[in-house]
Amino acid sequence: MAIRRHVYPGGNTRFGFFSFYDQVVGPDVTQKIILKGGPGVGKSSFMQKIADHFAGLGVDIEEHGCSSDPASLDAVVIGKQQFCLLDGTSPHVVDPVYPGAVDEILNLGDYWDQAMLKAHRKEIMHLTQEIAKCFLRAYGRLRECCMAYDELKHYYAENRISRSLKRNLQALTADFLAGSVSDYRALRHLFAGALTPGGLITRLETLIDQETAIFAVKGSPGSGVQDLFSHTKNLMEQGGIYGEIFHNPVDPDDLDYILVPSSNSLLIHIEPALLPYKEIIKGRKLKRQLDFDQLLDHEGVANRSKLVFAATHRYHQGISEAVQILQTAKKWHDELEAYYVPAMDFAAVDTRRQQIVAAWQEQLGL
Repeated sequence: MAIRRHVYPGGNTRFGFFSFYDQVVGPDVTQKIILKGGPGVGKSSFMQKIADHFAGLGVDIEEHGCSSDPASLDAVVIGKQQFCLLDGTSPHVVDPVYPGAVDEILNLGDYWDQAMLKAHRKEIMHLTQEIAKCFLRAYGRLRECCMAYDELKHYYAENRISRSLKRNLQALTADFLAGSVSDYRALRHLFAGALTPGGLITRLETLIDQETAIFAVKGSPGSGVQDLFSHTKNLMEQGGIYGEIFHNPVDPDDLDYILVPSSNSLLIHIEPALLPYKEIIKGRKLKRQLDFDQLLDHEGVANRSKLVFAATHRYHQGISEAVQILQTAKKWHDELEAYYVPAMDFAAVDTRRQQIVAAWQEQLGL
C-alpha cells in the first residue's frame, strides 16, 4: 500500500511568507516540473490528479499543502523523490536550477484565451491588488502578536531553574537519539502546519504510524522546550543523523517537532501548542514525557500572572485576526479565479497531464 504523506513547504508567518521550497525535493530528483500560470489555471488540480494516479498504482506520494488555501497543493513528490511537480508562482517563485537536464517549466498560461482575460483587465488588476493588501495586513497582525509571544518567553525564561533544565534536557535528547543511525545527509526543514484562511491546520497523522516512538514535551514559551529542540538538532547535525525538522507555522524560529526516520522516533511539543498535536497522538503510548513547566520557579511565574494573561490574550487575538484577513484574501482570490477558469482550455491541459503520467509511469517500470 502506498505511503501518502502531507507536509507544508511554505507559510504565512511573523516574517511574511516564509519558504522552505528548496527542501521539497533533493538534488537527486530525476525530473522536476515547475508549473507557471495565473490563479484558476488548474495547477493544484493538475498535481492532485497525478498524485492520485500514482498512489493508485502503489507509488509513495508526498503532498505539500498550500498555506493560502487548505484545499490546494503547492507541490507533489512522486516515489522516492524521483519526480516532482511544484507551483513556481508568487509568492513562492521557483526557477530551474538545472534547466532541461532536470528542471522543466510548464506554463499553463499557454492554454488560456488571452483575449478573454484582457477584456477583464481592470477587474483582474483590482482583485490582485486587494489580495496583496490583505496579505500585508495579515503579516502585520502576526508581527504584532508575536511581539506578545516574545514577551511571554521573557516572563517564563527569567524563572527557569537552570540546573534542573540542563540535566533533563540532556537526558531526554540522549534517549530520543539512542536508536538513530548516522548517514550524514543534511537535515530537511519543513513546516509543521500552516496558518490558512481555514485556520491553523496540520497533517501530522500522515507522518507517523502505530510503531512510532513518541517523545512528548510540554511547557510554556521560554520554559526550555526550544532549548531542547535546539540541542537535539545540533547533536543530529554533529552526529550525521538525518531527520526532518518541522518549524512552527507562525514563528519559523521555533520548532514544533522532529522526526527521525532511521529510528521512527518523534520528538514533539504537545502543549501549549497552536496545532492539535495532543489530540492527534491521543491514545498512543508515549516513550517519554516531560513537562518543562515543572522546572520553573512557580512563585516567580505567579508574580507575573497578570502580564502573562494579557500577553497570551494579545497573541491569540492577533492570530485570530490574521486568519480573518486571510479569509478575505481567499474571497478575493476566488473571484479572481472566476475570470481565469472560463478562459482555460482544460482539455489541452489534461492531454499534457496524461503525457507526463505516461512518461513517468514508463520510467518507474509500471
